[in-house]
Amino acid sequence: MNNRQFLICGLCLLLVATCFWGCKPERIETGKPVDVDGNVYDTVRIGNQTWMAQDLLVTHLPDKTPLQRFGIRQSAPAFTTYGNKMLYNSFAAQYGANSGGAYIQGICPDGWHLPSSDEYQQMIEYVATHPERWDISGSVSRAMASQQWGGSTSSASFNQTGFSALPTGYVHSYDSHSDIGDNRWTERGNAYYWCADHNDYYPRPNTNPGYPGTPNWGVYGTDSLEIQSFVLLLDINREEPEISSLPDIHYCAVRCVKD
Repeated sequence: MNNRQFLICGLCLLLVATCFWGCKPERIETGKPVDVDGNVYDTVRIGNQTWMAQDLLVTHLPDKTPLQRFGIRQSAPAFTTYGNKMLYNSFAAQYGANSGGAYIQGICPDGWHLPSSDEYQQMIEYVATHPERWDISGSVSRAMASQQWGGSTSSASFNQTGFSALPTGYVHSYDSHSDIGDNRWTERGNAYYWCADHNDYYPRPNTNPGYPGTPNWGVYGTDSLEIQSFVLLLDINREEPEISSLPDIHYCAVRCVKD
């Protein structure tokens, strides 16, 4: 190869390199979910679902509207912090539920949504039927519960899935007092997560223009007309988590699943 050919070859290589480095598309980082407050969340893959591995911490709706604070029978989207936990009423968790679409985004970040009871059940069934992926000898519930649950760090059966659930309990919203006393934080030894769907066993009354519109409230959920939504209940003393329900005015934790 003479000098002229060598020079031409060198220029060609330089042109190719310039195009490669200068013309290649910008790398898009998929990264971790980020809410409107800037909180960043770890994630975990369980079967064909991708879940947040942390409870939601946001204090604004996706449109950046501030959530209201705890209130008795609060029918607007609201939250409370209790026992170092961030808990929401169902009106916050299910925000925008009537807007249609394949998923109810609710209070979750863009690209994520509030899980339905069926999606939670799908996760439970996957963990229960794939023992080769993790040690579930200590139960599916323990495989989903953080090793810090109850201060336990020794049992290998805890948190095999990486879901990292912590005991959040729930805050009830009955009675007439506005303070958040310790007696409002209920079932604190378990985890409660809102689902996207209502429990239609409990009718939605329309006898009164104002929510909730029931003529008699009852006490602690004894009123059969109380509007309720499904929740995932995780108790490490039970073999598997179960789908239960709570009044929409109560406050529970929120997990999000990827669209």
